[in-house]
Amino acid sequence: MGIGMSTNHLLAAMDEVLEQGESFLTGLSDAQYADDGPGASIGAHYRHGLEHFKILLETVNEAGIDYDRRARDARLEHERLFALQIIRELRQAARFLAAIPLERAIEARYKISYAGSGSCSAASTVGREIMYTVSHAIHHYALIGMICATRKIPVPGDFGVAPATIEYQKQIESARRSA
Repeated sequence: MGIGMSTNHLLAAMDEVLEQGESFLTGLSDAQYADDGPGASIGAHYRHGLEHFKILLETVNEAGIDYDRRARDARLEHERLFALQIIRELRQAARFLAAIPLERAIEARYKISYAGSGSCSAASTVGREIMYTVSHAIHHYALIGMICATRKIPVPGDFGVAPATIEYQKQIESARRSA
């Protein structure tokens, strides 16, 4: 794995993003979570991101991860308390990943072409797929943040912001203060 990258680091990042979502969902009402207004529901984006974590954890011991096999569970999309339960289960289940070498080869599959009917696949590693699911969740948190802005629902300042962006913003602010 890359310089300074460890299993603990990746698992901490995964737990951080899941905890960030759990904390945010705790402050929402059931109606806010399930509201299907403009931009889709907050629940739809949560379901999508959580199901990527779920399929990773369910299939990481197999030869490949097929992200298209996600359950697309309507209950997860519409029931905030169920989503919170799944987040807590995922946080607990992710601990077993510490026993799996990050560099272990795994095939990642999902449909990416509108024209073709089949899925594409690529060689990957367990560590890379953990990174993908974390980044994917952050992306959906950003979309949730945009939905919340249109609905006047407050979100934490760093919700849906990539860690690299937060670091960059700190550097810019530090340089501005030093000037």
